[in-house]
Amino acid sequence: MSKAAKIIISTAVGLVVVVVAVMVLVTVFIDPNDYKEEISKAVRDKTGRELVFDGDLQLSVFPWIGVTTQGVSLSNAPGFAEKNMFSLKSANVSVKLLPLISGDIELRNIEVAELQLFLMRNKKGVTNWDDLTGEPKASKVSKEENTAEKGKKELNLSVGGINIQNAKVVWDDRMKNVRHAVNDCDITVDEFAPDSPFKFNIHVEFSSTEPEINADITTYGQAEVSSDFKQLSVKGLSVVVDATGQAVPGGKGQVKLSGDAVVDMLKGGADVAGLVVEAYGMKAEGSLNASGFESKSLSFSGDINVPGFNLKSTLDQMGMAVKTADSKALNSVGMNFNFAGTSNSAEIKDLLINLDETTIKGFFSFADPERPNIVAQVNVDKLNLDRYLPPAEEKKAENKNAKEVKPEAAKAKQELLPVDLLRKLTLKADLNAKQLIAGKAKLNDVVVRMRAKGGVLTVKPASLNAAKGAFTSRAMVDVRGRKPVMSVAASLTGLDGAVLSQEMTGKDSFSGRMNFNTDLKTSGNDMKAVYANLGGNLGFKVSDGYVSGFDILYLAGDAFSILTGGALGKRDSKRTEFGEVSATATIKKGVAVNKNLLLQSPLLRGAGKGTLDLNTMTIDYGLDTKIVGSLEGQGGKGMKDLVGLTVPVTIKGTVADPEIMVDLPRFATILAGSGFHIAGSVIEGVGDVIQGIGNTITGRKGSKTKTDEKDNSVQKLGGVIKNLF
Repeated sequence: MSKAAKIIISTAVGLVVVVVAVMVLVTVFIDPNDYKEEISKAVRDKTGRELVFDGDLQLSVFPWIGVTTQGVSLSNAPGFAEKNMFSLKSANVSVKLLPLISGDIELRNIEVAELQLFLMRNKKGVTNWDDLTGEPKASKVSKEENTAEKGKKELNLSVGGINIQNAKVVWDDRMKNVRHAVNDCDITVDEFAPDSPFKFNIHVEFSSTEPEINADITTYGQAEVSSDFKQLSVKGLSVVVDATGQAVPGGKGQVKLSGDAVVDMLKGGADVAGLVVEAYGMKAEGSLNASGFESKSLSFSGDINVPGFNLKSTLDQMGMAVKTADSKALNSVGMNFNFAGTSNSAEIKDLLINLDETTIKGFFSFADPERPNIVAQVNVDKLNLDRYLPPAEEKKAENKNAKEVKPEAAKAKQELLPVDLLRKLTLKADLNAKQLIAGKAKLNDVVVRMRAKGGVLTVKPASLNAAKGAFTSRAMVDVRGRKPVMSVAASLTGLDGAVLSQEMTGKDSFSGRMNFNTDLKTSGNDMKAVYANLGGNLGFKVSDGYVSGFDILYLAGDAFSILTGGALGKRDSKRTEFGEVSATATIKKGVAVNKNLLLQSPLLRGAGKGTLDLNTMTIDYGLDTKIVGSLEGQGGKGMKDLVGLTVPVTIKGTVADPEIMVDLPRFATILAGSGFHIAGSVIEGVGDVIQGIGNTITGRKGSKTKTDEKDNSVQKLGGVIKNLF
């Protein structure tokens, strides 16, 4: 070693010894407690606040430079409720002296007991720290300084441990009338140094008035910080939250989270593995990889798996109880999928949902929030929708409530379509279902194709097979103009009514081969406008069928026997057969006009015409049924006299509750013109006829007054006909 080097080293050591000696002498001959009053006075003169020391201050110099204090408090600003803004019971912080010479920081245990900090804002927006802060000064950093900052060596920091007990931090905002508080905060961190693992344990009681919640949170695990303090990794992380309050689903709940994570603050990324979240009887597992948090190049990917769980029980615990027609519905639900995305896009791949006995597979992607581009594909094997509907008694209650809606509310103008969104939307959505069950009807091979681009949304096709029949339709919504234009065309061919009746009711109540077609067009964006602008046509035809529950020939024979005093025919097949029922209608400005309803069978002919006004939801319709052909062998020789007899029926009033009645004056004229002998007035005779029909339908033969018989008979017949619709 050269002589110069020896001199430099000797000089440096000497200086260190001198400095240490001076600091030791300072601690020996200078008591910091002698200056507490001067410190408090300086704070008082500068801020008007009271800084109070409840205990002694202790300084240490070598080998640790540190300070230990007992109770310290700083009073609040004038006008605020809390007495003190800041207080603590005790604190102890020290740093080792010699490592500071080389730029290293080695802290001994940091201990703080009962720290309390109240941050407040009054109704005028003034905070309780405004008087402690001056005007912020602009910071100008030269390129040279910035370069020098970058060239500094990495901070070498080590801490013997952190122990914070019973801390409290409150944010009381009277301007927004909210209060958030961290109560009973306990933080324990083992000795740590960069690139070395350390354990931590944090317990917090949190409360808030908006949203209203109280939570007890416990977090622990093992962490490690890189030497450049840019990367943090956590293993064995566990977070348990027990919460109560109105903002908590169900009023109370527990959430558990665990996993391993690495966060890279330099790259703005994170890797999460073995993530597990448990809450309300549900468990979710997954992983996440993300990068570019602080840039436009954000990207992420991962996977989620939710093992089968009882969704109905989970919803019940969350205060969202649902009742289903099938008590076992929603008892086994699970899913898994992969996901990926960027700052303006996201996609879900390999989606698999197990809904009780149903399997749903699919794919979903979304891009560009400003001009949404959505792609979706869903494949279903078999789904019974009826299982998930409310029980029958609840549906009745819902229907009752729906009828009680005030007329003003029903007439309120509500937009049907999100026009602005549709003008920007690009959509490609496909639904395929092997079988859907709705209303007990089995809908097979359901296919729906939806496309949207440039302000035009199309559904082509929407098709399915049901009861040996095929249904297909196409629809279009065009929002490029000032108001939306909509059109729909649909057709149904070959539907077997007997199969459909068995599926939906389990009874042999209806039969016939059914065909239907329609082509409609309208415009507007509320129901009133849609109805007013509706135009097009529709038609249906049902052939070779029957309706069970009544035999119209038997009813006619019964009425004839009562009217004429003849013998009642024996025929009663409990069903009315027909060869064909058909009708077409044209719709213009929301009014449907039908002039050619036709009912044909070997023994019956029926014809009807009228209007249905969708603007007012009213109907005005007339129906004539005539018995034709030979009735020999159909229940008695006397029934042949019924041939040619026409019974006129009117249907008028609101669609929801129409009044269906025999046209009494016209029926009386028909009877009188046919030469029947009627005892008493013609109208009174008609009343007897209708009473006979009512008795036949209800199975009652009781006697009533003539007035009661006429009134109630008309009501009974109207009720029967109404049920047919």
